[in-house]
Amino acid sequence: MQKHTGPLVLRMPVFAAIAAIVIVLGIGIYTRGNVADAWHLLRIPSLSPLFADTRGLTHSIDCLLAGQDPYKTGSFDPWHRPLNYPPIWLQLRHLGVTSRSSNLIGTMLAIITAVACLVLFRAKTWPSALIIFFALTSRVTLFAVERGNIDQLIFALLIFGFFWIDRQRAELRSLFSGLLIGLLTVLKIYPVVTAIIFIHRKNGLMKVILTATLSIAALVLTAGRRLPAVFANTPREPDFSFGSFPFFLAVGRHTLHASAPFLISHRAAAPLAAIILASLSLGVALPFSDRLDQFLPRLDFDHARGRLAISGLAIFCFAFIFGASYDYRIMFLLPVVAWLTEDLNNNTSLRALPAAILILLLMWSPFRFSVFHEIPDGLVFVMASIWLGNSIFHHASAAEQSSRLHPEALKSI
Repeated sequence: MQKHTGPLVLRMPVFAAIAAIVIVLGIGIYTRGNVADAWHLLRIPSLSPLFADTRGLTHSIDCLLAGQDPYKTGSFDPWHRPLNYPPIWLQLRHLGVTSRSSNLIGTMLAIITAVACLVLFRAKTWPSALIIFFALTSRVTLFAVERGNIDQLIFALLIFGFFWIDRQRAELRSLFSGLLIGLLTVLKIYPVVTAIIFIHRKNGLMKVILTATLSIAALVLTAGRRLPAVFANTPREPDFSFGSFPFFLAVGRHTLHASAPFLISHRAAAPLAAIILASLSLGVALPFSDRLDQFLPRLDFDHARGRLAISGLAIFCFAFIFGASYDYRIMFLLPVVAWLTEDLNNNTSLRALPAAILILLLMWSPFRFSVFHEIPDGLVFVMASIWLGNSIFHHASAAEQSSRLHPEALKSI
């Protein structure tokens, strides 16, 4: 496969995945008569009408236009859900967006996601090609598309943004990266954790704190009093979800049965347990940090694919610790898969293969709440905590040491 490395050939697994999905959906529509039932051929539990999460927004606009508060009532939503998006999304009503726009917006989100994946992924070897194909046809990716979830837009903007920033002058990249993180935080809150990409810079910790603080300030200014409602309206349930709550709940039900009611009644218990698990995992791994490169490729803080992998790991870890997020948010591990396949593209080592397979196991896990489903979830979280934590520690230490040894050389950073 390495003999032909033109841009289109490198993207063949992405084209193949898109074609396979379209063909199966086409067959499903022909045999079953509608798109909602066609999704069942791909083992995706579809809802009717289509693009349920897109409708959560567009029907909330209808609610607002009717003089009601979409954060307090779900009367206009087909499933009676109150809005759990930041209020900036409601400004789309000024562009004429209503519930009648749902199918168009859902389709556009799917197309944008496909284009983003074409930008992100490259395959030069058969192992990387197969991994890319199975990642893009996984249940979490298709679940996001079927639901028309807004995470697709955040995912695409993150990819387009970092690749565009890579083409800008070095002295402007930090500014543009900060603006991108601020914008995405205003749109969906959780991208604030991607500020960790600044940790390798001089005074990196201060830049991370400053970027995160300004991003949260922008969110508060645009969301204001609606923020508590956004959090309160966000579902916390084990079905179709990943994170510390379903993980520890499943483990508890099969080990310490008394822990299940405690986790349900104490909202902070699962996130606290996840933080302890991450800290213990990193603490055990740090003495062996010099050997980590034998199993995982070192993360790159200076280029687009590396920063996207770091952002994906940060978002996944944050979502896991937060408690429970719907499975489509696992799609932010796609940039991590892309980074692993870039290592496989070198054709010099298969060290990235076990991590890629573990992520694929999580992406392909069935839609049911069970301890067997949660095991890949917990293992990926432990791996991500060690990988990301070790890289942050390594780069922060290196930046601090360089600033002491060569202060003049870092003035331009």
